Amino acid sequence: MTIPKKIMMVRKKLIKAGRIASEALAFTCGLVKTNASLLDIVEAGEAKIKELGGQPAFPINISLNHHAAHYTPSLEDDTTIPEHALVKVDLGAHIDGYIADNAHTVLIGDDEKLHMLIQSAEAGLQAAIHTIRAGLRVWNVSKAIAAAMRQLKTRPIENLTGHSIEMFNLHAGISVPAVARSSERFASPRFKEHMVVAIEPFATYSQNPRVENLEPGHIFGFTRARNPSNAKLRSLFSQMKAKFAQLPFASRWMAELIPTDQISLTLDSLQKERCIHNYPLLGLRDRSFIAQAEHTVIVKRNGCIVTTKRDKK
Repeated sequence: MTIPKKIMMVRKKLIKAGRIASEALAFTCGLVKTNASLLDIVEAGEAKIKELGGQPAFPINISLNHHAAHYTPSLEDDTTIPEHALVKVDLGAHIDGYIADNAHTVLIGDDEKLHMLIQSAEAGLQAAIHTIRAGLRVWNVSKAIAAAMRQLKTRPIENLTGHSIEMFNLHAGISVPAVARSSERFASPRFKEHMVVAIEPFATYSQNPRVENLEPGHIFGFTRARNPSNAKLRSLFSQMKAKFAQLPFASRWMAELIPTDQISLTLDSLQKERCIHNYPLLGLRDRSFIAQAEHTVIVKRNGCIVTTKRDKK
């Protein structure tokens, strides 16, 4: 069956974004060493995305230990990699709004149980990739993820999910949980041919594997169809939407538009006017460690294309 030219054009951009995201992820993970600065790591990783011909689809997340997602450092952050850690690097790139999202967990130190968490997240991811196809319900993929992870005696994080992706839209409405609830077996949506999906299981040993909002983070998103009432702020907001392509952005990126001593106040003002919202840091209250693995796929009738699969050299 011949694929329409428009779909092929989109697919080429998705695959290019996937190659860039994959190379940038490998580069960034290579920087994760004991005592390395989190700020230096993410800034180098984001620069790598641009060097390779893409744009960041969101600020690089670099989440330590019991933190699961949404940690990106501010300009003042002096946090470094500890001697014993699970470091999750979650990175996305886009080409003209066509997004690839991938993640990997780096183990710092020598700990077999923590290594098993990484293996579990990767096993769940591979199970999903081998199961997914057009026409299949999300529930079936969730079941495959959960089974693979539980076979390694870990638990999937229940309230963090994979997600469908559309042009300039990182979370496009369909969620892919790592748990399969019986009530959703015949109610969950079906995957469609050409759909783009990020699959990202998280593994833990926690007895309560549900993350919570721990504190405000340094990643922000735009609220649709909302503009500031103040004219000066409105002008800046227009520049922000253009520069960040209305995708999630980091507080530190604001230094490209305004003096650093104005960033905090400006973001507070935009939040008060509900023009932007904060992505809070997500993690486990019991401080159990978490591992993450992620790829982006294009769904086909008989399987999928993994856009972020790294070429072996």
